Amino acid sequence: MLERLSQRLIGYRVKAAREAIGWTQDQIAAVLGLNDRQSVSDIENGKRVLRPDELVLLTDALDRDIEFFLDPFSVAGEAQFSWRASPELPEDSLDGFELRVGQWIGLLRWLRESEQGRINPLKHSLRLTMQSSFEEAISRAEDLVETLQLGKIPAERLIESAEQVLDIPVLFVDTIETPQGESVSGATCHLQDLGVILINRNEAEARRFYDLAHELFHALTWDAMKPDHRESNSLEERGRTRRIEQLANNFAAALLMPINSLEQLIDKRRITDVDHLADVAAQLRVAPAALAWRLFNMKWIDEGTREALRHERQRAPVAGTPKRFSAGFVGLLHRAIDRGRLSARKAAKAMGMNLPQLSDLFTEHSITAPFEL
Repeated sequence: MLERLSQRLIGYRVKAAREAIGWTQDQIAAVLGLNDRQSVSDIENGKRVLRPDELVLLTDALDRDIEFFLDPFSVAGEAQFSWRASPELPEDSLDGFELRVGQWIGLLRWLRESEQGRINPLKHSLRLTMQSSFEEAISRAEDLVETLQLGKIPAERLIESAEQVLDIPVLFVDTIETPQGESVSGATCHLQDLGVILINRNEAEARRFYDLAHELFHALTWDAMKPDHRESNSLEERGRTRRIEQLANNFAAALLMPINSLEQLIDKRRITDVDHLADVAAQLRVAPAALAWRLFNMKWIDEGTREALRHERQRAPVAGTPKRFSAGFVGLLHRAIDRGRLSARKAAKAMGMNLPQLSDLFTEHSITAPFEL
């Protein structure tokens, strides 16, 4: 064991396993021989230590092996995911990738807690529900742009604000894909104490930012409207999108293309000039098609201009492919190894890498590996 696992995390897993089989806290109390459900609530909230003999009883009662409760990096059974994936991507491939991603997120959570002491207990919410209108989702996005002070080009500061202000880590990863190139675009992982956004780093720049804004909506509304485990990232299926995804799409469009930014960047005298509008899309780090629908829904352009802009060529990206994971995550990992809190071999195993590959990851982030090969 790396060090004594946080009792709070064990408590989360007790709760996840209990809810997975539909048991009440009273039923757990009976198994453990406790007087009332309050003791179980204290266990699940990390306020009461779970004794070894009680843990053995729970492994039998909840049909989980002991590693489920004690693996410091596991989130299996505890984490909930919502994936934006190609319809053609096989379900078993996605399930396997989810297990691998769960190890990264479990490691990230452990690193954050071991360095910071506690996870930020505050959760941000957009105060939206399934009954909210598209206009309300747009308004919340516009408000968030102002609250986070994202400026004229929100995409430029969105990642930094998500991580530092909203405390939602953003990880850029290499995802799985079919031989035909169908893959995962992004995902949101929801834990009781943490939300994490994952983005396919190999997607086009505009697609990455749109997926980030879309997943941010899910991270900020999960408790009020939990998304499906899997949604399509196919543009052809736009018309069959569930309402929650339509709300997310409206939110993402307004977050990346707020009206104040559009008023500053678009010359109204050239509102039908597709070349000008495509340049504005490039400035905002969005696709011409995304800007086309945003302006059409705002009634700034007609159908003809919308269709012409939709088929306009995407301008060259401002930045290249993001580095793997994030500077924050890799920095936490480096410090944990360097300060002796985590061995390099255990870190590599959790990352699904060997030591040379882990060293390459540090080099990619311009950090010297804190171990010798």
